[in-house]
Amino acid sequence: MEIVLVMGYPASGKSTWTAQHFTGHRRINRDSLGDLTLDQLCPLVESALDEGSPVVLDNTYATRESRASVLAVARRRGVPARCVWLDSTIEHAQYNAVERLVRKHGRLLSPAEIKQAGRSDPNTYGPAVLFRHRKLFEAPTAAEGFASIEKVAFQRGAQPGDYTQKALLLDYDGTLRRTKSGDKYPLTPEDVEVLPGRAEVLTRYAAEGYRLLGVSNQSAVSKGTLSEEGARRCFARTNELLGVDIEVAFCPHDPAPISCWCRKPMPGLGVAFIEKYKLDRAQVVMVGDMTTDRTFAARAGVRFVDQADFFR
Repeated sequence: MEIVLVMGYPASGKSTWTAQHFTGHRRINRDSLGDLTLDQLCPLVESALDEGSPVVLDNTYATRESRASVLAVARRRGVPARCVWLDSTIEHAQYNAVERLVRKHGRLLSPAEIKQAGRSDPNTYGPAVLFRHRKLFEAPTAAEGFASIEKVAFQRGAQPGDYTQKALLLDYDGTLRRTKSGDKYPLTPEDVEVLPGRAEVLTRYAAEGYRLLGVSNQSAVSKGTLSEEGARRCFARTNELLGVDIEVAFCPHDPAPISCWCRKPMPGLGVAFIEKYKLDRAQVVMVGDMTTDRTFAARAGVRFVDQADFFR
């Protein structure tokens, strides 16, 4: 008889790990039981023990306080409580959270849609949930009452066998284009000027079977100086000047605080394209010019190449 606490970031793979390793335990998870507090799970733990069943609880358990009530049950009942700590990084959890969201909803959601859907679905949330967990997290210790603590390193599973396609993920501003006016971003199609050497390289990659996919932050939309339709016209003009067909996805939301998954360096735009076209991450290259592009690529699990090297 035992009580097992499986803990870690939201979207760190706790449910999958539990299903694979604790088939003989009674699983108690607050997300599957409705709007219950962690303390309200304790009577269910007691009932399972009364029935002679070992128990596994897979919840985030970020703090000592959140774990205290279950450990109190273990002490009172004289059964060992052990901890399995899924030690994923926040970047891995971000990818998993977006992948789960896209597979459920078929697309990325706006901040307002995330908030609305999250009222009935605890697995739909924005980046702030993971940042909050990281801020609050207290590592488990034997002094709390755990009989053992097992730290399990995160290992991303292989993609499904039909994820075979290859692609370039392309930043736009500073990577494919600049402005005639000298502004950081174009506000009109007439202000777009493509950078030299881009068309030839992109044409070659397209001929080799790479999808050309644009991923861009468009802060001017959230600031009110550019409409979403205006941004699309600027992208269309860029593609026209390049002479290639690039499918573009962009973030129009506020840059701070980040409340969506589509703003780089969040991995949302990359994950959405990976799911849409069944891209093989090993055959995807992110081309950009900023640290946010490099971080975006790392979080999306794809290779990054600086635009200066890629178009040399």
